[in-house]
Amino acid sequence: MQSVSSDSDTLLAPLVGDDCAWCATGVLTREPFKGDDAVVCEHCGTPAARVW
Repeated sequence: MQSVSSDSDTLLAPLVGDDCAWCATGVLTREPFKGDDAVVCEHCGTPAARVW
């Protein structure tokens, strides 16, 4: 069985650095969102992907 952090890395890592779909100036970065692993816009704070 794989660990959750490994699954999160596989799913979220490719999204880091992408442009935010919700605002014109944001870039996606890894940070927790409501206690879960996530990729969140550094400008508007909107999560693009979340793993729980």
